Amino acid sequence: MSLLLVSGIFIAFSVPVFSGGAPRQSQQRYLQERYLEVTEVSGTVTYDYEPLKAAQARSVKVGDRLRRPGEGIDTGSGSTVKLMVDNGIGTLDVSENSNVRVKNLNRSGSGATSTDLALNRGQVRAKVRSFNNRQSRFSIQTPAGVAGVRGTEFVVTVLPNGETRVITIDGTVALSSTDRTQEVSAGYASAIVPGNPPTLPTAIAANLRVSLQLLPAPDSDKVRVTGVVNPIDSVFLNEEAVDVSPTGSFEVVVPLPSNGVLRLRVRNALGQEQVYELIAP
Repeated sequence: MSLLLVSGIFIAFSVPVFSGGAPRQSQQRYLQERYLEVTEVSGTVTYDYEPLKAAQARSVKVGDRLRRPGEGIDTGSGSTVKLMVDNGIGTLDVSENSNVRVKNLNRSGSGATSTDLALNRGQVRAKVRSFNNRQSRFSIQTPAGVAGVRGTEFVVTVLPNGETRVITIDGTVALSSTDRTQEVSAGYASAIVPGNPPTLPTAIAANLRVSLQLLPAPDSDKVRVTGVVNPIDSVFLNEEAVDVSPTGSFEVVVPLPSNGVLRLRVRNALGQEQVYELIAP
C-alpha cells in the first residue's frame, strides 16, 4: 500500500497547476480517484490484496488507502478500524474478526459514484449521507445477499455460516437476495440465510437477554452450551463466533476449560455487549 501512496504523491506534484488555467487531464484523473481511507486503527489490523494475498499482507496504518478491486482489510480479535469514503459520503466502522474488500469504486462521466464493498465475515456499521447525484449508489455484498442504500446508517453482520443480518438505524436499506428485495426501515432488522430471500423486517430490541443451559457433552472433556438470544444478536463463546439460527437459538460443543469457566459474550447490532461467565458442570 505504501507504493500506492508514493505513486499518488508523485502524480500530485509532477503535474503543475497554473493560475487561471484548467487542470491538466492527468491531474483531473488524480483528483477524481476513488478510494477508502483508513482514519482510525485499534489493535491488529491487516491489509492484503486478494490476488497476491500471501505476498502483500501487512499491517494497516492511518492514512492507508484501498483503491483496487480485491484490496481488503482484516481485523483481529479485539481490533477495529474506521474507513472513510473518498468524497466524504460515508464512513465505516469495522468490528473485530471482520474482512472487508473493495468490489468496485467508480466515478462516471456524469459524476455519479459507485461504491461497492464486500463483507465476507464479521460486522460493519456504515453511515452514508444522501447522494447529490441520483445515479450514485453504495452497497455492501455478503455471502448471502446485498444491502444497498442511498443515505442512511445501518449495520451488517455476517455469521460464520454466511447468514447475513441487517439492522437499520436511520433511513432505509434495500436488502436483496434470490431476486427478492426487502426494504428495512429504521428500527427494524432483516436476515438472509444463504440461498433464501430476506426475512420480513422485525422490530429490534435493545436488551441483551439470553436464556442458557450448560449440559454434559458425549465426550467427558467437553461441554455443550445451548441458548436463545435475539435473532439479530451476535454470540461469542471464549471469543469464537457461534452460529445463531433465524429463531435466535444456538448450540455448541466446546472443550472444557481447565478452570471450568466459559466466557459468553452477546453483542447486539448497535454494538452494545453483555458478558456472562459460565461455570461448567
